[in-house]
Amino acid sequence: MTAQCCARRRRTFRRIVFVLVAALLLALGLFIPHAGSWLVVQDTVSHAEAAVVLSGLPTSRAFAARDLYRRGIVDAIWVIPEPVAKIEGEMVGDEIFAELIRLRLVDPSAEQWARRLLVAMGVPSDKIVVLPAPAHGTINEARQVRQVFHGRLPERLVLITSKSASRRARYIFRRVFQRDDVEILSYPTPYDPFEAGRWWTAPRNALTVVTEYEKLLINVLTLAMGS
Repeated sequence: MTAQCCARRRRTFRRIVFVLVAALLLALGLFIPHAGSWLVVQDTVSHAEAAVVLSGLPTSRAFAARDLYRRGIVDAIWVIPEPVAKIEGEMVGDEIFAELIRLRLVDPSAEQWARRLLVAMGVPSDKIVVLPAPAHGTINEARQVRQVFHGRLPERLVLITSKSASRRARYIFRRVFQRDDVEILSYPTPYDPFEAGRWWTAPRNALTVVTEYEKLLINVLTLAMGS
């Protein structure tokens, strides 16, 4: 092979690399402004047998579930419980949790906050089902719902979660329920303050978007590996 031929191949290779990098940067430039909006997915829901309130932000999600029930869109509300050691949004260790109980600042036997809210807002208690235990992560939440209601799953199930987690949650539940005759629909709570447009202008929204894509990647890989 002559030196001239090698030089020509190197130039061709550099051009290909340049074109690929330029295309990647262009694609990223076009996608980034819409990265926040892509995470948010809301399906049209006319009627469903049940709505599942995913754990994480029980107040805003309970309000969304209440709205769907009042409008006659869902017949029942299933609540995935928050961990009892989650205090004011923070998970605390056993030592702190025991101290809070001793100080009578925490009652571990108290009803789940989401259930208390729903009942106070007029949802009949017999229309609310609190699942038996908290589940760590959306994949485990989906698996728990499938296990608890095995044999009596509804035809249509609505997921109530935060806006930024809505696409990921729907993807996970559809994967977990893919062998069941259940239609999974997404209804992110409208009370979530997340702003998908120009998400990069607010640090809180930016952190939410970056974190959500990390979770999405991890969840996709976890489900692909069958873990």
